[in-house]
Amino acid sequence: MHKNQAAEERNRSVLVNISVVVVFVSLMLAFILYFEQGRPNLRLTTLQTLAISFSTSVNNAHWQWQGEGRPPIVILSTFAPRLDDQKVLVETDKHPVFMSDTGWPKADPSGKGCAQIWNMVLNLPLEIDGFRVFTEFYDGVKLSGNSLDSRCRFRLSTGPYFEYKVFTGEVLRVQG
Repeated sequence: MHKNQAAEERNRSVLVNISVVVVFVSLMLAFILYFEQGRPNLRLTTLQTLAISFSTSVNNAHWQWQGEGRPPIVILSTFAPRLDDQKVLVETDKHPVFMSDTGWPKADPSGKGCAQIWNMVLNLPLEIDGFRVFTEFYDGVKLSGNSLDSRCRFRLSTGPYFEYKVFTGEVLRVQG
């Protein structure tokens, strides 16, 4: 009888150990899932911020094009949010933007052309948080029969994207 009690005690000890491990793993999994769901999607947030900057730069280029007498190229300047010693804004960058006849940044109607527009308008690499931004061109005639619906799509490999209508200058909000 003594051997049976010892065997039962061992079995009970193993069962308790297994139960403790299962509870511990379950709690860890619950915490991981909870914190993963509460964390903001940094790539989506970054893409939304870039879409706003893209829209602002496109509109700045358009109004500069209007103000300069509608030239084929405008030079966009970027300024730091501070003043230098002479109380003048500090210019951080200048880059050319090729403009269409309607006054919006333009390039060839292709994915590479859309990448050129990204570079002209944002002057940033096609990358967000270490992930490549893909550029695609959609011909408006094929989409809706109207060339004014032609657009560039800037997207991550999965999920969010925003679009730029090349003939109207409209930047469509981030989707996904």
